[in-house]
Amino acid sequence: MQRAFYLTGDIEKYGSGFRRIRKEIEQYPTMKLECSEIPNGFWVSISYKDRKISLGDTKKTTEEHKGESSGKKIRKKVTDKVTDKVTDKQQLILDNIAVNPHISSKELSIVIGITPEKIRVNLAKLKAKNLIKRTGSPKTGYWEIIKH
Repeated sequence: MQRAFYLTGDIEKYGSGFRRIRKEIEQYPTMKLECSEIPNGFWVSISYKDRKISLGDTKKTTEEHKGESSGKKIRKKVTDKVTDKVTDKQQLILDNIAVNPHISSKELSIVIGITPEKIRVNLAKLKAKNLIKRTGSPKTGYWEIIKH
């Protein structure tokens, strides 16, 4: 079977990928590669004790990394909290909705100069702050600015 893949050009040589992976892993002395056959397949596991976080000599242990990432989650929850403050980008979104309630995320993205995904995130935040609401279907609906 592997010969067929080789002859069609789908693989360079059977098994050469594992040699390249092992060679790359040598740069990370605490990293471990395990390969084994399992029923109906093949299992590959890559793990590490110390994580190399840069091309320099700086290393952090797995435990330090776990503590670091959990701290990020906590900070993210605090910073994502809904506040009354409206950012400059959100104000531009509100201004554009006031002019054209039928404006799409894609159009807002072009006008404001941020990605459509960031537009959707900001729209969700404005909805959470109860400043706007969507009326109608996603395709033919429109935005309403809620007066306070």
